[in-house]
Amino acid sequence: MKNRKILYLLLTILLIVFFGTSYSLAYYINKNDLKLEACDTLPYLRLTAKGIIDNEKNNLRQTSVTTNLAKVAEDTKFVFKIKYKDKEVRNMVLEKHFNGSTELNRKTVAELNEYFKNQGYTVENMSTDEIVFINNSDRYSYKANRYFLGIYDDMVTIYKTDKNGNIIAHKLFNSNIYEVNGKEQQYDFEAQDKGELQYIKIDELKEKDGLVDKLIKGGKSSQDIDVNDNYEKWEFESAGEAFDYARGLLKS
Repeated sequence: MKNRKILYLLLTILLIVFFGTSYSLAYYINKNDLKLEACDTLPYLRLTAKGIIDNEKNNLRQTSVTTNLAKVAEDTKFVFKIKYKDKEVRNMVLEKHFNGSTELNRKTVAELNEYFKNQGYTVENMSTDEIVFINNSDRYSYKANRYFLGIYDDMVTIYKTDKNGNIIAHKLFNSNIYEVNGKEQQYDFEAQDKGELQYIKIDELKEKDGLVDKLIKGGKSSQDIDVNDNYEKWEFESAGEAFDYARGLLKS
């Protein structure tokens, strides 16, 4: 009987010690913002600050996201579209330049959008095989076999359309029209410029209200003005007309 009382007393003391230790440990863990986690070495359990664990998980999650982020692969096909109010056309100039080039390799969607923001293009669809860029314009399309002003890279250029209104050629606008002897050169869209090149970057036109946006998105809509007023429509029957208009428009 006496031994049984001693046994009950010991069990009671052990229970009190167990619950007291558990409560103290829980209080200590909560107070110090700790976590009890398994480890690979003795004693196989460890207390670690929650912030460290959370940071490790966040870093792993971020690494996973970065690793899986879509990037331009080799041999990816690039398609550049301009969506006007009345129709959709292709920019063959940009397609010819970038298809077969490694210039855009490994770029993400965000990097591509930043790369082409001065030309008004953003990524519409992206896969490992093809990336489609879109330039949404608020004007009607340019007519067939016309010249108009726009942006190539970050410089003013003159574009040419084909019979379907697709862009097939371009020439950077060179404001220097004089030869060494001071004689004015005849403008030739097909010829390579000679002498000192004076291209116009859009950064130099920021102070001209709305001009950069017109160069990127297009001038006035051809539906809103007189059909014979080519200068107001920003579309010209000859490259010389486009050049003369640009010279007057851009001179400081």
